[in-house]
Amino acid sequence: FLTLLLLASVLGVYVVAERYLADVSYTQAGVALAKGDVAAAQTAVARSILFAPSDRAYRLSAAAGVARLNQIAADTTASADQARTDFQATLSAAVADALAAAQLGPNDYQNWAALGSVYGTVVPLNIDGAYQNAKTAYEHAATLNPTNPVIPFVLAQLEIANKNGPGAEDYLNQAISLKHDYTQAIFLLSQLEVQLGKAKEALQAAEA
Repeated sequence: FLTLLLLASVLGVYVVAERYLADVSYTQAGVALAKGDVAAAQTAVARSILFAPSDRAYRLSAAAGVARLNQIAADTTASADQARTDFQATLSAAVADALAAAQLGPNDYQNWAALGSVYGTVVPLNIDGAYQNAKTAYEHAATLNPTNPVIPFVLAQLEIANKNGPGAEDYLNQAISLKHDYTQAIFLLSQLEVQLGKAKEALQAAEA
């Protein structure tokens, strides 16, 4: 009995230590990503997942992957072939991370929003399935958190990236109806109304 008790105690300490180290690494990853040090963020969050996998760690890893995709796209020093290879590998890893987050926390809207963000990043590149996958993920996030105005706002941005002005207009109106002082959404709506040739509506939005 004492032996079993000792083993249980050791196991408990081991689990607590792993979770502690995972939390420390997760915090380090978040700080690094906020500073723009994507490589350090990816290393730290990978360590966090190794110690104790969690949906928030996979979600952060996906966000770091999106940041890395933007870096690759902006890099003019790498060869086209190398850039394409790095981009594809990073995109696949980011999608896998976001899917893992959604599997671990299927009822957390943030995980589905993270998946939508990964796919949404590559919509302007006309990658097959990116737009529909992003929209499906965001819409699922909206069903889990229907009162959050940020989700229809992001969906509006997705529609703009997909060159669907009327669809973006609908989502922006939804966002504003959920948060009447949502300045960012109102401003984007004013710009969109100009593009759609709705001068009166654009002026009203700009005045608001």
